[in-house]
Amino acid sequence: MKISFYLAWFVAFALANVGCGNASSPDAAPSVSSPSTPPTPAPASTSSQIEHAYFRSDTLGREVGITVYLPPGYKEEALARYPVVYLFYGYGGNQDAWFSGLHLDQTADRLIRDGTIRPLIIVCPDYGNSFGVNTAPGEGVDPGGVDIGPYEDYFIQEVIPYVDANYRTDAVKAGRSIGGASMGGFAALHLGFRHPELFGKIGAHSAAIWDGTSSDLYTDQRDWLYPSETLRDARDPFRLAKKTELGDVRVYLDAGANDPLTRVDYALYEQLRDRNVDALWVPNAGGHDPSYWSGQLSNYLMFYADATANESD
Repeated sequence: MKISFYLAWFVAFALANVGCGNASSPDAAPSVSSPSTPPTPAPASTSSQIEHAYFRSDTLGREVGITVYLPPGYKEEALARYPVVYLFYGYGGNQDAWFSGLHLDQTADRLIRDGTIRPLIIVCPDYGNSFGVNTAPGEGVDPGGVDIGPYEDYFIQEVIPYVDANYRTDAVKAGRSIGGASMGGFAALHLGFRHPELFGKIGAHSAAIWDGTSSDLYTDQRDWLYPSETLRDARDPFRLAKKTELGDVRVYLDAGANDPLTRVDYALYEQLRDRNVDALWVPNAGGHDPSYWSGQLSNYLMFYADATANESD
């Protein structure tokens, strides 16, 4: 059985034996009716903490989980609010992959302690292998391994309101970012471009995207996502970038020099640049694997939380 290129995230972790509607206003996520179970409280500590929260998703019809990084001092500074970044894992991963696999929490601790970035909340939601898109059975040929359902609605209408209701987020556009790697990069671009009123920054790291050329990889997944021109118009980051007014949204794109997706990711950067979007292209050595992403964690966090703890000095 063919293993998708985007399973690199999951396979590399396994071999290393590690775990893995639009808002009503520009500055607020849509409200949601009473989130069910609040996150399990952790004891007060000056160190950072990882929480696992679960709630019932009416949109998906099942219990879902999110993994949340709380910065040092969060429990003690009861009145402080924090910027939040939503990070999406790659195909075959899970909501813990950024922490148990890439140890993002350790990098965040170090940068916060050094005053390089201001403290922030990091949220990694469970979104299956859905690419963060609203899909329905029978829309396209299922390539196998994907998750079908209203995942865009789930994230926008349930996850964001749950996080804002249960954590002290800076719940405005300027305080909210979205990013991801591989499949997660597609999800971040798709969701960010469709809801630019919600996100001040979008990061796509080794994004699994397609531009419809002969160089496209894993066209079975592409054709499942884009079974018609109408659905492609609604989902394709290239087409969304052409028709969406992104305004002051900042976009960070990167990929390794040996990553087969570098060409298409750079093509999206060129398109954004031609539209005068505030987009940044950051080329690096490396491939499409956890080793590359772990080596870029500091750069990612400095983009998402670029205001340092000493910015007012």
